[in-house]
Amino acid sequence: MDDAPRIGDLEVESDALIGAGTTLSELADELACGVDETTTAEAPSVGWRVLRRLESGAVYLGSPVDADHRIWRLAQLHTGEQPPVVRVHPDTSDVRPSRAERRQGLVLRWPSFVAELADPSELVIDIVNAGTARWMPTDERFFAIGALTVPGETSFSFGWMGSAAGRAVPLDPEECARVPVQLQLQSDPTSLEPGPYDLHVVVVELGLRLAEPLRVELTAELIARQVSKQNRHRADPASERRAFDRQIEAEQLRVGARRSWPEIAEVVGSAVSDDEALERIAAVLDCEPEQATSVYDSSLRAMVRADADRRDEQLQELIRQRDALG
Repeated sequence: MDDAPRIGDLEVESDALIGAGTTLSELADELACGVDETTTAEAPSVGWRVLRRLESGAVYLGSPVDADHRIWRLAQLHTGEQPPVVRVHPDTSDVRPSRAERRQGLVLRWPSFVAELADPSELVIDIVNAGTARWMPTDERFFAIGALTVPGETSFSFGWMGSAAGRAVPLDPEECARVPVQLQLQSDPTSLEPGPYDLHVVVVELGLRLAEPLRVELTAELIARQVSKQNRHRADPASERRAFDRQIEAEQLRVGARRSWPEIAEVVGSAVSDDEALERIAAVLDCEPEQATSVYDSSLRAMVRADADRRDEQLQELIRQRDALG
């Protein structure tokens, strides 16, 4: 949905932003679900429509709160929840430009010394403002991923779990920001054969892609070095699977906690210590205090409804990686 406008962080279909919509109760009847009335305070009475459906089963609804349809209230439904219930987010969100619009004027360029770097895992790339006006970030990060393909292949995929580093900075015309390229090898680097490869680079949050891939040569020595790096920090499969299970459990708990944020906020606000807060969260979520740590450490961003699709994608990616261990 590269060209799709966004409401907050949620990418939506352009057609969904036009039209009169309907009441929330009528839309809930169409979706065969209920409405959590405790979340509908000051919610618009009309104008509701489906904004986006995700493969995970999440459905996002919205209604404009201004005449120009620039400010919206969002609601979310998880069809897999029993019984399925629509919950309205308490805050409003602005309509934002698409990723394609946000990256206008920006290009990727290799530094002049790139030919001197023999190891693709040590590469950096410049994000350059080739436009005529200053480019200003909103909440994007300059996080670049490199993917290898056989020469001439233009399609590729990569896994991305997000990064706390590399916050985007303003760029004047012809100004650049130099960022490292996080090289992603195949899940099994030992299957790589020495020879030529095309290195593609994408700045993921902007969908900014290198116009022409860089031809690199992987030698047996370079491949062995990458395998050694990976194995140096890699546990045995059983330990890896247990680590994934712990991550999945924590992510599932965070996803489930979204339905209880108001109650969690109330019990945490009156706690006098971290231990007491963890015990109170555990009581709300019916889990152990140690497990509640992942919820207690969550940022305020986790309360935003539009964050749910990222959570779902992260959870599915963790499950995929765990299952790939066999």
